Amino acid sequence: MPEDSTLPPELRTRFARFSALAWSDEALREDFERDPRAALAAAGLDWPGDLPVPRLPARPENAIDLESLEASAGAALSTIGTVSCPTGCFSRQNS
Repeated sequence: MPEDSTLPPELRTRFARFSALAWSDEALREDFERDPRAALAAAGLDWPGDLPVPRLPARPENAIDLESLEASAGAALSTIGTVSCPTGCFSRQNS
């Protein structure tokens, strides 16, 4: 990713998400290798014409794929209601 400070943070974030998707989607990765700007545009990411398109970063070792991350997040959300509160923090008190 270019270290250009004029690159909007949202564009950096969207490219990072695109990269993560490309790690687990071989067709997307191949499309990017053939024509990076077209692959980014198809994903809804309009890369500025005056900036070179960065290469996809290498997938980190022990990276978790998007499906596993979403499943983990869903499992964590389902346990929120099972936490006990010894002080009755969820009970309503009448004034």
